Amino acid sequence: MKEPVVIKANNFGLLIILDKDLEFDSLLEAVGNKFKESANFFGNADMAVAFDGRKLAFEEEEQIIQAITDNSSLNIVCTVDHDPVREAQFKSKLDKIAVSKDMSLAKIHKGYFRSGKMMEFDTGVIIIGDINPGAKVSSKGSIIVLGALKGEAAAGIDGNNDAFIIALDMSPIQLRIGTSIGRCSDDLETYGKTKELMPKVAFVEDNAICIENLDKNALDSLRL
Repeated sequence: MKEPVVIKANNFGLLIILDKDLEFDSLLEAVGNKFKESANFFGNADMAVAFDGRKLAFEEEEQIIQAITDNSSLNIVCTVDHDPVREAQFKSKLDKIAVSKDMSLAKIHKGYFRSGKMMEFDTGVIIIGDINPGAKVSSKGSIIVLGALKGEAAAGIDGNNDAFIIALDMSPIQLRIGTSIGRCSDDLETYGKTKELMPKVAFVEDNAICIENLDKNALDSLRL
């Protein structure tokens, strides 16, 4: 009989393969049972997870992550795309940005920002995790999100218009950089809601927030 949930370890954490035909409530129960059985094996490690085999709505993904944490001691720091080519491209581009003076003193925060969670940093910050709708991260420097940005992010909150925001999945409700603000309902709808998932960078140009694919041209626009 086919296993409804299969767990595989990879370079970034866990790849969880889910049965595409099973009713979601039954699948959720199977996930909980699988991780309960494996709790001693995984221990209390920080893990990133990726899902395969089934397309999940945001709410379903949240419920599965909750089932994992309820039935194990794992700390799920983020969900990621397990495409190795895209991961390598993203890492390469982030390595170029790492030389930025703004990010050289950046803090690193590992954690999954759920609705209602807010945090402010007095330097640049690298978030290893997702920022979900209803959550907000603010920083005096730039913000790099190694995950999905679906909530709010404010960079350069002391008026620094040279700050930038980078995310693996850029789908924010609101962005603020320095004195410029963009909302998903208007200007961000064009830039932040693309079908293709790829790293993007947000920066200020002519007093407006621009969001572009994270390529050489976009990097050249940043004041690093």
